[in-house]
Amino acid sequence: MRSPRSLRKNDRGATMLEFSLVAFPILLLLMGTFEMGFIYWGTKELENATGTGARFVRIGQAQQDNWSSSDLKAEICRRTSILYDCPTRLRIDVVSAASFAAFAPVEPLDDSGNLKSDASFSFSPGGRNDVVLVRTFYPWTRLWGSRHLLRAAAPVRNEPF
Repeated sequence: MRSPRSLRKNDRGATMLEFSLVAFPILLLLMGTFEMGFIYWGTKELENATGTGARFVRIGQAQQDNWSSSDLKAEICRRTSILYDCPTRLRIDVVSAASFAAFAPVEPLDDSGNLKSDASFSFSPGGRNDVVLVRTFYPWTRLWGSRHLLRAAAPVRNEPF
């Protein structure tokens, strides 16, 4: 058995102990940084794709080609790369009105906090000179398993197509 005095002079394993104390906070900070970067990337992709989808409504292509909600969803998902299983998970809500003030906010989550089904959202791309609001919702799964809802909206006024 070693005496306490001899243990005080022995510094073997001190580096390993210091690393174990510092490694967890550094790895946690690194994972958080990556997660925030991925969420930002996914949000920007969703916003850009929603804007492009709203453009198809604005210029009248969606109306003239008789697009359905799934056609617009496919067009939006085609412009994303980081949104995993986009055609299944993405929800779109397209509403038209006479003015921008006429839009009411939509609640995309049900009572248990899950994203509602496609049937719960409307698809009304409007006609000439109508005001249209295209909203998209995507349930993002975080690295540690919890969910975060990505949202994007694009208000447009239809052209006189």
